[in-house]
Amino acid sequence: MTVDATPPRPRRVGAGAVLAVGVLQVVAIVATTVLWFFQTVFAGGACGEACDWATADAAGMLFVAVIVASVVVTVSAAIVARRTGGDLAWVPLVSTALVVAGYLGATALFDSAVR
Repeated sequence: MTVDATPPRPRRVGAGAVLAVGVLQVVAIVATTVLWFFQTVFAGGACGEACDWATADAAGMLFVAVIVASVVVTVSAAIVARRTGGDLAWVPLVSTALVVAGYLGATALFDSAVR
């Protein structure tokens, strides 16, 4: 009778926890995108003749960049959690806060372009 001395493999549920909490991030992305479109695209010419178009474009790029960065952070956390078995479910929560902060920053930047 031999005893197997190898340690057990880490549990692979870490990635599932990250992706489960990532649903909140998806909801935040959808909600802020809808709000962004209502504020900018569907605003009825909010960025008219006196608008600083470069700043308005920078606001849109900021918003998209923040969303892409938050998704990359969450996917990276899911990969690390899968490999290590660690509990990184807090990362999508931080990424969700990043999306909301990016939306608020981009909205402020767009509003400064309009005025």
